[in-house]
Amino acid sequence: MGIIIHEFSHQLFCQLSGVRVYKVKYFQMKNPPGYVEHAQPRNFIQAFFISMGPFFFGTIISLLLFLFTAHEIVSILAEPKILNIQYLILSIFSFWFGLAIAIHCFPSTGDAKVLLSETNYHVFKRFNPLAALLYPFVFIIKTANYLRKYYFDWAYAVFLLIIAFWLVRT
Repeated sequence: MGIIIHEFSHQLFCQLSGVRVYKVKYFQMKNPPGYVEHAQPRNFIQAFFISMGPFFFGTIISLLLFLFTAHEIVSILAEPKILNIQYLILSIFSFWFGLAIAIHCFPSTGDAKVLLSETNYHVFKRFNPLAALLYPFVFIIKTANYLRKYYFDWAYAVFLLIIAFWLVRT
């Protein structure tokens, strides 16, 4: 589910920014597990949002799913006598989907490479000040991508879950 939302996010941001999509593979059992082939973005903003689409869209979707889960768990703990099994099952699925989406929020290695390449091009060849301002952000994404092997993506999912519980409790 996470890979599907990741690829759908790329496609969505292509469509929102007016970049033509040639081919989409939401999921396959080989490497890469999914991809979106699209035209070359015309400017840095398009390239940035297409690469970062999974982070923005995935974070929002995960947080919404985790909010539902947190609300249901807090409700069950507050009134254990009123246990609605359908909502319990829905909250389990909501948690599972939220987790799957959250761990696939960060741009893939390929996405990070493309984003760095686009940023370099727009900073050094086109002298775009916005690209220069977002340069540190690109390195944060590259670092987060590298830290996946140390379960940084899982830590991010737990962070979103904690935020959801905090929001429900306040």
